[in-house]
Amino acid sequence: MPYLFDFYENGEIDPLVIIREYKTYQSFLESVEKEIYMGKVTKQELVTLEYLSKTILSGSRPYELEILKHFLNSEVIYVDQMKQEFQEVYGYEVDLMSFENAIEVLKGKFVSKEDEYKKYCHIDIIDYDEKRTLQRLKSFAERLQHIEFNKQINDIIEVGLKRYREKYSINQVENIPFVLYEKYSRRDVSLLMNCGKDLSSTMYGMKRIDDDVFIFVTYHKEESSDDKNYVDGKPDYADAFEDNMIFRWDSQMGRGIDSSYVADVLTAPRKHLFVKKSDAEAYFYYMGQFNVIEVEPARKKDNNGKERDIVKFQMKMHHTVREDLLRYLQSKIKKEKVKAG
Repeated sequence: MPYLFDFYENGEIDPLVIIREYKTYQSFLESVEKEIYMGKVTKQELVTLEYLSKTILSGSRPYELEILKHFLNSEVIYVDQMKQEFQEVYGYEVDLMSFENAIEVLKGKFVSKEDEYKKYCHIDIIDYDEKRTLQRLKSFAERLQHIEFNKQINDIIEVGLKRYREKYSINQVENIPFVLYEKYSRRDVSLLMNCGKDLSSTMYGMKRIDDDVFIFVTYHKEESSDDKNYVDGKPDYADAFEDNMIFRWDSQMGRGIDSSYVADVLTAPRKHLFVKKSDAEAYFYYMGQFNVIEVEPARKKDNNGKERDIVKFQMKMHHTVREDLLRYLQSKIKKEKVKAG
């Protein structure tokens, strides 16, 4: 029976696609391989697998994955020992803020809603004491004795660490936790910025987090079916690359030149651009940091025909955008024809 790691190794399908559709590999097997798959997990094990799959499987950072890996065979982890191992394996020192945040993530706290917290706060994996020691909780150790649960925890760890080594462990720029041109979800951004919880629901066109501002752009917007220049009350945003260095971006409708929204963008010491081609894509390419070189107040009409303030930004990227990625983003979306019968 193949697991997510096999799919990733063979390049058949991205494991993240499976998880986005089925939430867990267990649910995938029960649905797709129901005639031959006989493995069972408990309700708590399924909840644990669901939380870990959607939170750390992407491999955007290694801390949670390495802690879990150690807990497969050890009851106790000493932070100082783990710092030394990280230096040997990855070639850099443990970021203690991110490491301590990872501990909170493994307690099931990386959620955005109260009902999610109630669902995941009892995954009971880890405890952390004042002596900088991590303890594997007894109930998690007992669950690891279940063969199928153990296999799927191993699977999550293997996929996550492989993805980290291949995609996220190299080419980080300017001491920030993002790699140029790699893919990230809004959830990944929340994780890497040590937000303490998933801020995806508030992370749309722009999000300011301390000294960093993040711009999220869908390059090809959904087309309006009624010939209007905007969809769902949004203006026809002129978000596009002018060339490999210059990007033009429109603020959210109703946000004028003197708004706190615009001030958040202009005053952030670090400004990051994330772009995906269409709404069909779940992940954004990290295009790098930029400087704002021009701002211009403008007006656009909303769905009621009322003119409202916006601001037009001209940005200059810190790095020349890779040509093949730029061509991909700019190319038109091909609409597949549905074949009859």
